[in-house]
Amino acid sequence: MRVAGVLVVLAVLVSCAGPAAPVGAAVVTSAPAGVPETLLLPDEGRRSTVAEFTDWITDPALDRAWLLDPCLPTAYPTDGQRVRFRTVSREGPEAFDARQLGVYPTAEVAAEVLAGFRRVLDACRTGQQEGGARWTWVTADAPDLGDDGFLAASTFVAPEYASHGARIAVTRVGSAVFLAHAGGEYYTAEIDDGAQAVRDVAQRFLDSL
Repeated sequence: MRVAGVLVVLAVLVSCAGPAAPVGAAVVTSAPAGVPETLLLPDEGRRSTVAEFTDWITDPALDRAWLLDPCLPTAYPTDGQRVRFRTVSREGPEAFDARQLGVYPTAEVAAEVLAGFRRVLDACRTGQQEGGARWTWVTADAPDLGDDGFLAASTFVAPEYASHGARIAVTRVGSAVFLAHAGGEYYTAEIDDGAQAVRDVAQRFLDSL
């Protein structure tokens, strides 16, 4: 009887535990966002110390476009899978600075976001708008900048107005994608001091985690 009782207890424990996973099978779990919702992005909430620039403002709109827009316009299928999205920005004379954070349901989706960035940069590396403005993008990997990090730089050249462009740094932490953007009067598309400056912003974000 004692043996029979032990067998009954074991049977109950096994049934509560559920079926065992096959030996060697991968256990798939959703990656944590890696970024607390309360975390402030670099410069978020700061007041301007110079009259030429606005204060930093926060826009939590989930459907706001990424500022990496080489195809004018650029569509990213992963936008519909965002869990959270935030844009922090300021404006000044011929300048627009911003930080963007997108959080996705898994690290795999976030990695696809960066893969999509790279694909559109390859597809639209050069082009021309209807008004005649020509654009050029260049990129450089930044393997020490989080996961999948890279830098991008652009310039738009047109006869009727001054050349302008953007410097962008992108990185990923788990299921979160961070982008630092600086727009202004850039006359060439190159990984220069401006690109280093946005890279430093991205590093500040990583260091804050």
